Amino acid sequence: MTGELSEAQMQQQQIDQQIENDPNAAYADNLRQEKVTNILQQINPDNLMTDIEHRIRGNKKDYNGEWVTNEEAKISEELISDCMSFLGSILNQNTSMSNFSPMEINNLMELIRNWYTGHMVVNAERYGLEGRYSEWTRIGNIILSTCFTVLKRAQNGQESRRIFRIMKLTENQTQGKKSMMDNFKFW
Repeated sequence: MTGELSEAQMQQQQIDQQIENDPNAAYADNLRQEKVTNILQQINPDNLMTDIEHRIRGNKKDYNGEWVTNEEAKISEELISDCMSFLGSILNQNTSMSNFSPMEINNLMELIRNWYTGHMVVNAERYGLEGRYSEWTRIGNIILSTCFTVLKRAQNGQESRRIFRIMKLTENQTQGKKSMMDNFKFW
């Protein structure tokens, strides 16, 4: 009986074949795949870092989602580089997929705030921002609000549980097709 299929296996094969040939099922599969890909793009750390860099520069998105350069905003490239280097150590997949308690989030936010404040006080003249406190505040708000949002998503492992639930659901629904792990290339 090694070459024969059981009745349950044969029924499953027939169902799989019907689903595979059904245009509605293929459409639903495609929509599901697009939804998961969209979610993963939104939490991709590289996209987040690019977004922060543009915002620190003072750029804005137009109605088409393209970045428009703000010619009036003169922000030091060295400041941008220093901020992005620091943020790169915090805003990454390890952080967003972690399991932080509220106390740990508070401690990390204090560390970020202290770094930013100290860094700006020491380097304001070098960055050309001495006396431009509204710019300090604008950049600080961008950094702190983004970091808080990422850390909040990681509170009690929410982000990782959500991602793995999506993966499991999608893998179960698309068995034998493109693996969901292909969407996690950035991790």
